[in-house]
Amino acid sequence: MTPKRVLLAIDDKLLLKLYQDKLTASGLTVFSARDLGRAAQLLAEKKPDVVLIDVVYQESDPIEFLQAIRTEPANAQIPILILPTVLGQAAHDAIQAGATHVIHYTSEPIASVIDATRHTLGMPILPANAATQLFKVDDFWVETIFANALDSINRMRHCLPGVAAKPAELPALHEMWNLAHAFAQKVALLPYKPFTQITSALDMLLFDLNQTHDQLNASTINTVCQTLDFLAGISTPGCLSSLPDPGAATLLVVDDEEGARQFIGAALDLVGLKSECAEHPRHAIEKLNNGSFDLIFLDVGLPEMNGFDLCGKVRAIEKYKDTPIVFITGMATFLNKAKASLSGGNDFVGKPFNLAELGLKALLWLCRRQLQPA
Repeated sequence: MTPKRVLLAIDDKLLLKLYQDKLTASGLTVFSARDLGRAAQLLAEKKPDVVLIDVVYQESDPIEFLQAIRTEPANAQIPILILPTVLGQAAHDAIQAGATHVIHYTSEPIASVIDATRHTLGMPILPANAATQLFKVDDFWVETIFANALDSINRMRHCLPGVAAKPAELPALHEMWNLAHAFAQKVALLPYKPFTQITSALDMLLFDLNQTHDQLNASTINTVCQTLDFLAGISTPGCLSSLPDPGAATLLVVDDEEGARQFIGAALDLVGLKSECAEHPRHAIEKLNNGSFDLIFLDVGLPEMNGFDLCGKVRAIEKYKDTPIVFITGMATFLNKAKASLSGGNDFVGKPFNLAELGLKALLWLCRRQLQPA
């Protein structure tokens, strides 16, 4: 029987090679491309049975690619699968443009890709012994991912001057997102959940900033810088193995606006974090005394007592003297408040805030706190 043919398009060279090797080992013939122009050529020449594509490319637009495929009658019925991604909006846009299915994002991306591809092609499930070997990332790939980690982070850092320029250089922003997306996909193959959560949240934040440029401000740039510095410091198996699961933590959100509390709660839920809310300083003190929290988001403009005064009272409670406190402050006075009024607090997020930024900021502080004693 002639092997089924797969067209695989991924921008990142390492990921492309890894998935090509795994798909080939599962009994498929794979044609690969790092850009969608080359993918279009292979589609016409090789007549694949299924197409696997990512949602982010440095030089190509996957939406235009999908739309172009579907305008050709010969390609109207070919299955097009989107590789696993945390970018829900990008995946939705791909389906609207003509993709058939988005492969479910799981803790085992290789297994998800192989299973979804074989299922789409009507092929039987792999025997258990073969699947076990195929679905894991072997030591060579793990070592290669770690060996390239610092280079990936430094390449993102090189984009920062352009991203922080006034006005921002959009090609630099897009390149940073492209690098962050590929890095997050590679990290997702490793057995370190906090590492995956942080890099995935960075991927989501940079996606949002590329879609909505007016969200690129002092707060979001600060959070991106913090993330890159943190990732550079933990990108070794020794550091990563010491990080606990952030999902086991509990956070307190103190804000008198119901809409803001709901927004922050949704942001934390998006990255797998649990939170409780307090709408008044009195309620916050009660919850803090009666419970145990690992991180506190604190609005500055609270009734009866501002966030800075409340922070002082929180620090007076023995069990919270070292607990990370992140202030939420309006962008109009963002820099002044950040510089002059953070005594007792650890960090800040500016309003109007970005959903992905809040989640990323929380993950950073939860993981950073665990590393401080070391």
